[in-house]
Amino acid sequence: MMEGNKRSNADFSHSNNEIVKKQKLEACPHALKCYRRNPHHFKEYDHPHLNEFLETTSPKFPNSFKQEHTVYLEQLEILRELKKIKLNASQPVNIEQKEEAKPKTSRSVQEVIKATTSSFFNKNKTTAHSHKNIVPNKMDLKGKKVLKNAKTMKEKLEICAPYNLFFTKVPEAAKTMNGYNCISFPDLICPSIGILEKSLQLNFMIDVSWLIEQYQVHNLHTTPLTIVYGYDFPMMKEYIAKNLPNVTPHQVNLKDPFGIHHSKIGIYKFENDIIRIVVSTANLYYEDWNHYNQGLWLSPPLSKMDAAKQDFECAGPTGFKTDFLAYLKSYNLDVLRQWIEIIKRTDFSPIKVYFVSSIPGRHYPRNNGSHVHRVGDLLSKHCSLPVKTTPDSEGALSWGVIAQSSSLGSFGKSAGDWLRPVLLRALASHKNSVLPATPKATLSLIYPTVKNVLGSHFGPQGGGCLPYGKSVNDKQKWLKEYLHVWKADTTGRSRAMPHIKSYVRVSPCMTKLAWCLITSANISKAAWGGNSNRDGGTYIRSYEAGIMFLPHMFEEEYFYIERKEGDEGHLFPLMYDLPLEAYQSADEPWCN
Repeated sequence: MMEGNKRSNADFSHSNNEIVKKQKLEACPHALKCYRRNPHHFKEYDHPHLNEFLETTSPKFPNSFKQEHTVYLEQLEILRELKKIKLNASQPVNIEQKEEAKPKTSRSVQEVIKATTSSFFNKNKTTAHSHKNIVPNKMDLKGKKVLKNAKTMKEKLEICAPYNLFFTKVPEAAKTMNGYNCISFPDLICPSIGILEKSLQLNFMIDVSWLIEQYQVHNLHTTPLTIVYGYDFPMMKEYIAKNLPNVTPHQVNLKDPFGIHHSKIGIYKFENDIIRIVVSTANLYYEDWNHYNQGLWLSPPLSKMDAAKQDFECAGPTGFKTDFLAYLKSYNLDVLRQWIEIIKRTDFSPIKVYFVSSIPGRHYPRNNGSHVHRVGDLLSKHCSLPVKTTPDSEGALSWGVIAQSSSLGSFGKSAGDWLRPVLLRALASHKNSVLPATPKATLSLIYPTVKNVLGSHFGPQGGGCLPYGKSVNDKQKWLKEYLHVWKADTTGRSRAMPHIKSYVRVSPCMTKLAWCLITSANISKAAWGGNSNRDGGTYIRSYEAGIMFLPHMFEEEYFYIERKEGDEGHLFPLMYDLPLEAYQSADEPWCN
């Protein structure tokens, strides 16, 4: 499924009892390994290995069906309902292997679901964190060796402090499975960082059945969960109402037909009034957490405010609390009221990063409702770059801006229409050059080529997270001179396509960053803001959320992404390789 392209209302006009009719469905890429039990998935993909059992009351699955057979049984129930196939109710429905006879039992769908969940996750509980994460002999600022075999999220947080920036594991990319800063979703609710009481997920796409399975890893599938989402999976509300009494859903419907609820935020409330906030680039469904490269920032533990303190004392040194509350209040939703009250009572003093958001509507330079204003303002106030004192000395313009995203917008007939005067104007700003009218900084865009995608772990399907339209690309061929290939050999991620969105300014020696932004916002007007009016106002179409890292908050001059042997200090994690590799004449951006 491709993020970034909203489907028309006609795509969702089918009633709950109808199956999407296509001449030929594409075969599920997971084949026998498919564990999905969401009706939407079975409307999108064909599962030939199940078809022969649709009218069989007592299916006998061959040895090639390696998963728990209750998974296949539940999938058959979903397919039968979609295809309106009814079995003789008097016939028992059971599963048995050819070599091993099992007693025939009659079970309801609800019992099958319960059995599936129990067997699947009891099996995985013992293996979820069994691998060893190998960490290089990195030294922290105190000269103390970090842990080498991190297994719990608490240990990983100790290693990844102070930045708390993580990347997703990609099972096909072996190196990511051993990375000390590589995690899967269950790590976010690992008991080592607290006992979860309830949580909130704000996202674009949420496959609720997959999400509940992630909570089940730690036996948290019945804890209260609120989901606020943009994309409505067919039959999702019915599925929740029937099977998930602990889940409170709300779909965000935007007035602008080209806007989407694109933010990816999690709020987790643990025992003892501790909360943690996650700002991410990942949707909440299987492919986003297993096929694609994603970035996630996890906050330090945030405690309840001391009654003696004033609100302004607990906003945090970056004002994170104030900005975050304003963002949540902008929804004006009843389902968020309890979470707004929780945030109000929480002390945000430990947070050292800045919250960046975009909120649909028109915004002006002095408010924080658009990425273009917020980022430009932060860099104008806090970004320090070298001052050129001699013809041969390093100056600000020798530091290049790199923008990397999973989709590209429509920018106009030339770079002078929006890319440079709006986006680069914000990204190139610093203390000695506040919002330059005609920015001269070098701008490089990273976006996968056709070759990148075809050579990915999943071939053409790997481009499912890259919804850049061919018709748009055909109108802006000039963009190719800014484009650079996706390459991440150092982190073992070159063959996993990037759904992460990152923006940095890098030194000419390629060892330091002046700042870093991790966000849900792609390079587009809808996310960042369109051209400014005379009053400075810019129009935002979509909800977006991100985290800005600035060195001064970590008592550093710059973030080091590479150090000389023997140097001590934290390294800031960068996913892709430097220096960049520009598109060659034969290269073309991947388009859908």
